[in-house]
Amino acid sequence: MLTWSSPCIVLNARLYGETDGIASILSLDHGLYRGLVKGMASKKQSPIWQMGNFVAASWSARLQDQLGYLKGELVRANFASLSGHPLAFTILSSICSVAEIGLLERQPVENIAKSLFQLLTLLSLEPHEQSIQILPALLRWEAALLAELGYGLDYTICQQYGANAAYYVSPKTGKVVTEAMAGEWKPRLFRMPSLFIDENDNGNAQDWYDGLLMTGYLLEKHVFSLKNKSLPNARLLLIEKIKHLIK
Repeated sequence: MLTWSSPCIVLNARLYGETDGIASILSLDHGLYRGLVKGMASKKQSPIWQMGNFVAASWSARLQDQLGYLKGELVRANFASLSGHPLAFTILSSICSVAEIGLLERQPVENIAKSLFQLLTLLSLEPHEQSIQILPALLRWEAALLAELGYGLDYTICQQYGANAAYYVSPKTGKVVTEAMAGEWKPRLFRMPSLFIDENDNGNAQDWYDGLLMTGYLLEKHVFSLKNKSLPNARLLLIEKIKHLIK
């Protein structure tokens, strides 16, 4: 019998039959896993397996290639904390859907998972304030996810010109160039806000919008399209919500 126990984030859950369900979780130690949850539809189980919740989960199966079974105890009810805050809830939905579709199943991604735990903890503690303040960290997390999957941005030129220069990204290669290097190709490139290379720079609504367009395009082209998926609706909605913040 194969078993493990680990702190996990619920990324998605759906009913399977009348009473059971299948949950997708991100384990701090084991990466993305799916498993059958017996009695998920019950009053006791359903609050546990809501999107974004922190769960102390255990997975078990007789063989490695089987779906396996999941059991869990609720640690933090992020879904309930954020459901009354539209922007924060959209961020939660976007993060979870991007992680579920983007990550490779059963591949440990400790740094990606650890960052996601930190993001959702901050978001659930102060949903109204953190829903704006957390956006730079969200963009850096998406860039880190791209790098984890082998499609990271090439920041080489940034070491030469520093964080004060204006940078653009090629949608084909992910290579970062300066505004002067972009030349006549500038309209075809994505503007890269400096918050991607300067953690002290939180940017503004225009920066967040430009950043979401850039990472969204790269995720869809290099990651989701390989799985015949498009950018999740929650991620598209987040772009629209941030667009309305631009003054």
